[in-house]
Parts: sequence; C-alpha cells; structure tokens
Amino acid sequence: DNVVHVAGKVDPISDIEVIQTELCLADLATVEKSLVRYQKVAKAGQDKEAQRLVDVLKKCQAALDQALPVRGIKFSKEELVVLKPLCLITAKPAMFVGNVDEHGFEANPLLDKLRAYAAAQKAPVVAICAKTEAELADMGDDYRAMFLAEMGQSEPGLNRLIRAAFTLLGL
Repeated sequence: DNVVHVAGKVDPISDIEVIQTELCLADLATVEKSLVRYQKVAKAGQDKEAQRLVDVLKKCQAALDQALPVRGIKFSKEELVVLKPLCLITAKPAMFVGNVDEHGFEANPLLDKLRAYAAAQKAPVVAICAKTEAELADMGDDYRAMFLAEMGQSEPGLNRLIRAAFTLLGL
C-alpha cells in the first residue's frame, strides 16, 4: 500500500504489456530498416539469401505491428539462422518475475493472472518476495536455514530465479 504506482493501481499484466510494446517498437524499427536495405537486393533477384531474409522480416513485421513478440512466431531452422544476426530483443526468451509479499505465494490473484499470461507466451514465472530476500541476504547461514524453514521454503527465491534462468537458456 505504501508503494506508489505510476498508473495509480497495481496491474502486472498492464505493466508487462507497456514494456513489451516498447520492446516491439524497438524491434520494429530494426526490422523496417533491414527491410528497406534487403528488399532492394532481393528484387534484383541475384541474392537468394536476401530474399529469404526479406520473407522472415515480413513475418516479424506483421507480429511486431500488433505488439506481439517475435519469439511467438514459428520459424523453420533456416529462418532462425537468417534471423539471428538481427539480435531482435523480442526474439529472446522471456521469464516473468513476480514480487509478492511474504504470504503472497499462494492464493494470490495477481500472481495467478501473471502465470496465465506467461503460460500463453510459454514463459516461466518465478515468484519471489524482495523483502524476504533482503532479510535473507543479511543473515548468517544458520539463521537463514531456520528462517527459510519457518517460511515453509527450502531455498531462497534468488536460487529459484537463477535455476529458472539457466533452464530457460538451456544451461
């Protein structure tokens, strides 16, 4: 209650959509710039790689025009190879981290909405309590284990976040 939100209300989905729209706009600028450059070469008909890239860029442009991330598009292996050098932000894997209070890990409607949203994007969700994580960072190992046991957790949220990131990246 004491945290002021710019929009005046707590709505993680709206926040995510604002950020995602900004990232899509950045990628759209990259795609449109590349399209201008490679369409001329592809029209000349002498560079098949340029034509392949133009086809992939048009797929990306269609999604980005609707503020949809590129990672949601189905690409063939060949298309992925052509797309990779562009380093589009929305082509990268995504993970959502929900900051909840100490008792917000279960029966939390906002966290449930976040999980549903992330599931639609095939992205993992990690719930952490930043306040608890800050307290854990200041504790010694003995107290940390006891504190986690009292909270009903086996490990700090930071460990869960790191493991989820490694899994997402295939590491």
